[in-house]
Amino acid sequence: MLEPEQHTETARKRSKLTSGYVLYALLAVVPLLLAWAVWHWQQPAAVAFAATPVKVAVATVSNRPLVSYVQAIGELEAVQAVSVPAEIGGRIVELPIESGQRVSRGQILVRLNDAPQRGQLLRLQGLLDNTRTRLERMKQLIGANAISREALDNAQAQYTAARGAVQELIAEIEQRTIRAPFAGTLGIRKVHLGQYVNAGDTLINLLGNQGLYVNFSVPEQVASRFTPASTLQVELDALPGQPLTAVLNSIDPFLDRSRTLSLQARLQNPPDSALPRMFARVRLPLPLPANTLSVPETAVTYSAYGEDVYVVNPSLTPTVRRVSVKTGERRDGRVVISQGVAAGDQVVISGQIKLSDGASIEPVLHSALSVDAGAGE
Repeated sequence: MLEPEQHTETARKRSKLTSGYVLYALLAVVPLLLAWAVWHWQQPAAVAFAATPVKVAVATVSNRPLVSYVQAIGELEAVQAVSVPAEIGGRIVELPIESGQRVSRGQILVRLNDAPQRGQLLRLQGLLDNTRTRLERMKQLIGANAISREALDNAQAQYTAARGAVQELIAEIEQRTIRAPFAGTLGIRKVHLGQYVNAGDTLINLLGNQGLYVNFSVPEQVASRFTPASTLQVELDALPGQPLTAVLNSIDPFLDRSRTLSLQARLQNPPDSALPRMFARVRLPLPLPANTLSVPETAVTYSAYGEDVYVVNPSLTPTVRRVSVKTGERRDGRVVISQGVAAGDQVVISGQIKLSDGASIEPVLHSALSVDAGAGE
């Protein structure tokens, strides 16, 4: 067993030996590091990696005039239309019309049996002639003081009653002859020759040729935008591709329970295929300021943080920057931008899914999207 002094001496020798090994290792490594540094410094600089530009379609921010619209839903109504009724009951003896026929005002549509009334009319006309002759004789006698004034008054009353009876019967006969109240086109006949009808039964529908109204309602918040003689745009679902114009002619002065206002406009030169009760879409154009900025709708991207567009930074190698924008009206494939871009800026309208802020791009000016966008400017 070693003494303490021997143990200490042995440890000291081992420490010196280890330190010597480390020093020799450092002396060997340092020249190698210096040689590698000199070699690396003499090598040509490595070419930096360049990302391939992304092909995108672009369009220019436009400040051309745009139009906003107040829209409403309505339906068409004929200026003149009626379901022609029978005023009194009777059997149809004359039906000189056909379904769909055009008729003029006063033209006979239906005639009911009036033979008994015409026979009674002859009797009453005879009685009327008799009372007229008697009244004239009484007037001559009263001048000679041959009769009393009372006798003359009685004769006058009899004549008046007889004339009234004749006129009443003539009116009843006229009621049995149904005439067109205005010129227009007949609908489908609802009765037949020889049929018995009751008072109030509909005989046929008649549509006048004076044109059509469009009736619609708007909320109270936009009611002030409509004024008499306002020009409206009307589209009918039944007649696509045939835009119509209407002029506002009536505004109801009372709001209904749902706080909407009823309005009526008259169609200008409606086609023959436009019919009452057709569904109508009504628009009131409201021009926006001339300096309103807009871009194609496809330029706007949406995220949890809001709406953005990619604006092109023009240079030898164009890049894009993502800009938050505030949008407004959308019309005809374009959207109004009230904040975030300026007139003349170029924005990406296709290919945004591959982009990030600062990405390099290769603008494609003649893609289908950019052509469509340019057509709208």
